[in-house]
Amino acid sequence: MTMNKAHDAVGDVDALKRLERFGGLKLREELTTLFLQEAPARIASARAALAAGDIGAVRAMAHMLKSSAGQMGALRVQMLAERLEGPDHPADLARALLDLDDELARYTAWLDTAFLPPASP
Repeated sequence: MTMNKAHDAVGDVDALKRLERFGGLKLREELTTLFLQEAPARIASARAALAAGDIGAVRAMAHMLKSSAGQMGALRVQMLAERLEGPDHPADLARALLDLDDELARYTAWLDTAFLPPASP
């Protein structure tokens, strides 16, 4: 996927297909379920760390989320997490975490349509 397409896309079906080729449908479904359970918990942990003034913990969470989002093809979640992880993270971290929540919701909705057959003309 090109960078421009990745910037605009919510999810990457090819990433999910790679998981399925590697371990079958069951693995893809298990990893998807795990990601959808863990990602909100990681964002909540980052929010708690931010409230405690622990920017290092926020960045550590962002690193973990970036990696798992990449494996799951959650492109925009991955990009936002990468920004949070870096030294030039957004000034408004609370807003950035809300943006992560929003992108995770978009990815979840995208998953519901990712493997549907194309509509007939």
